[in-house]
Amino acid sequence: MSRRSETDAAASAAMLSAAAMIAHQVGGKATRDALFLSNFDVTSLPLMLIGASLFSIVVVLAASRAMPALTPAKLVPGAFAVSGLLLLGEWGLVHQSPRAGAVVVYLHMAGLGAVLISGFWSMVNERFDPRTAKKRIGKIAAGATLGGLAGGLLAERVGATLSVAAMLPMMAALHLFCAWAVLKLRPLQAVAGPLAGKLAGKPTAGKKDSSGDSAPEPGRSVFHILREAPYLRNLAVLVLLATVSSAGIDYVFKAQAAATFGGGESLMRFFAVFYSAASLLTFFIQTSLSRRALEKLGLAKTVGTLPLIVAAGGVGALLAPGLVSAGIARGAESVVRSSLFRSGYEILYTPIPAQEKRATKTMVDVGFDRLGDALGGGIIRLMLLLGPAAAHSAILTLSIVLAFLGLLVASRLNRGYIASLEKNLLNRAVELDISDVQDSTTRSTILQTLGALHLSSDPLVPLSLQRASGEQSQRKNLLVQKSASELPSPGMPRDVPQGKQPTVAPGSQDPVLEKISAFRSGNPGRVREALREEISDPLLFPHVIPLLAWNEVSGDALLALRQAAPHMTGQLVDALLDPGQEFAIRRRIPKVLSFTASQRAADGLLLGLADKRFEVRFQCGCALASIRDRNPEIHIDPEPVFEAVQREVTVGKKVWGTHRLLDPEEGLEDSPFIDDFLRDRANRSLEHVFTMLSLVLPKEPLQIAFRGLHTNDEHLRGTALEYMESILPPPIRERLWPFLEDRRKKKREARSREEILATLMRSHQSIELNLTEIRKQFENSRKSSGIA
Repeated sequence: MSRRSETDAAASAAMLSAAAMIAHQVGGKATRDALFLSNFDVTSLPLMLIGASLFSIVVVLAASRAMPALTPAKLVPGAFAVSGLLLLGEWGLVHQSPRAGAVVVYLHMAGLGAVLISGFWSMVNERFDPRTAKKRIGKIAAGATLGGLAGGLLAERVGATLSVAAMLPMMAALHLFCAWAVLKLRPLQAVAGPLAGKLAGKPTAGKKDSSGDSAPEPGRSVFHILREAPYLRNLAVLVLLATVSSAGIDYVFKAQAAATFGGGESLMRFFAVFYSAASLLTFFIQTSLSRRALEKLGLAKTVGTLPLIVAAGGVGALLAPGLVSAGIARGAESVVRSSLFRSGYEILYTPIPAQEKRATKTMVDVGFDRLGDALGGGIIRLMLLLGPAAAHSAILTLSIVLAFLGLLVASRLNRGYIASLEKNLLNRAVELDISDVQDSTTRSTILQTLGALHLSSDPLVPLSLQRASGEQSQRKNLLVQKSASELPSPGMPRDVPQGKQPTVAPGSQDPVLEKISAFRSGNPGRVREALREEISDPLLFPHVIPLLAWNEVSGDALLALRQAAPHMTGQLVDALLDPGQEFAIRRRIPKVLSFTASQRAADGLLLGLADKRFEVRFQCGCALASIRDRNPEIHIDPEPVFEAVQREVTVGKKVWGTHRLLDPEEGLEDSPFIDDFLRDRANRSLEHVFTMLSLVLPKEPLQIAFRGLHTNDEHLRGTALEYMESILPPPIRERLWPFLEDRRKKKREARSREEILATLMRSHQSIELNLTEIRKQFENSRKSSGIA
């Protein structure tokens, strides 16, 4: 089986495993709660919570020791199998002794459920490289969502037709299936080559780790790692506070549910519907808002949404007591915890090397969460001494207070995370590809740090990181020593004490170093001032290219790069064609290359016509047209151009009509077909096709034909269509024609291409007159409707 087939099979197995695992989780929670509340009074729930938490902590400690030693690929399949067999035993126990069975099922769900989910995602992370994972993770998440809905529906139907205990063998079957399916997620041997080891922060076989002390120390404990990463301690405290506060809301919710539905099957049906709805909302938030929150809010604020929503839900449940308000508060907490909070939470482990991450993540992710459950259960048990009515108000009040403390802790995460990430990037403890980074905090830190890394002479390091590091030289070594620790980072909080703000060493006389300091300062004024000077030194190029992504200074960077473009064409082409490069940079690079008028630039732009993003392709086409105008001697091979046109016209009408430019003004001054009037009337896809055709076909007739297609005179449009029909290769013509709305009569007199061209050229003046008339009508219409 080929590597691609194995990857496809592994992705399918991951999707099915996720579906079965989350179906078990959702159905299992409904079964667990219904079994316990059917056999015990709700006031016993805090004690059960304490016992389950302590048991879970023991399991987590064992898993955190076993995970690095055995690896998830060996541990997780066996754990799923054991869980499935235990559930079958618990099924028999529930029939023999319902109360004992309810306790054992509760312990099982608390102790193994979260550990198995964490282990599954560890297997996914280690099986797929970052780029593949980025492509496949959506399908895996979709499988998990469908599984959650299926699990909830299954529990609801079982509750309606059978008994609560009947869910247990079904849950066992789901985990036994997971045990078989996750075997396909074991890492390929070929993956463990030199580059894989390098990117995992490990020394490669037969080669000493060049990072020296940065390799993970096998004897380091979880608590030692936490001591060295203060922000992870803050994260652990945040998890603890959030769980304690959530435990209060969860208790009030379940007490209200038990009082409303009693016990047995009706209670399980309610919990099944509740957990299914929460799972569906989680998927919606995860897919529609999580990435936007990470981009706009950054890590700390995204993680801080959890204590914020707990506080808001607690206030609502306190002001309007009842099942509805408690359900909304509990549901909102569950949704945000599994979506926004989880998105930021996972990224906070970025600076931790893979081997240490396995143990640390399990401890913080599950251990501190269960410790919070234990503390929450103890606090709730004490407050129940006040009586049910008073206890509920006291529990909610404490939850609100703890949530606000959690907000305070979350606000301190950003600074520590940035410092730790910079340190580990510099000492090579972790390696990152910026194309896999979603949040603004990590991206800005990487951009500030990569320039200081000794990467460009290392053949095992990805090309995108080599370019970001600049040229290797003695001068660059000076830059490494100074810029890594002294240059300010745009991601750094503005309230850093004055004495601790990083600055370039006083008295530095190196003008290149001073310019780099300005480019990396995050100060638009300093950046613009530095860009006004010549940037001919190659060491400056890697620091100027990223400025194209910063809208505030992108225009200045564009002008500066155009002057230097003849000396850095190779770097610009590499950045353009690198799919890991930021989209904002890649869509602006063609506007730089358009001023080089060199064959090398034209060849790179020609390859850019195959990019996945329409705006990159559009800008490459405009740049090629501009280069061809500047230097008619440039050779452009017709075959790849026609292939690019063929790709453009094979899309559906919906996609064809929705192509837009993020920067509407960019590229239009270079377009050979658009003027101020046609700017708002022309279809961008059609304009791009004509631009590409003008590279290999006579340009002037194409310009006239393009303008003729936008007239309201059917005769003039017909002439334009007839010309296009005569010059286009049949495969392109057949695909393009549905987009051109040919309303001519089918029976037409056949004419030679020369006659059609002559007619088109004679129609030029009529086309311009018609467009002028349309423009006047349009302007009069705007005036009459009161539009300025």
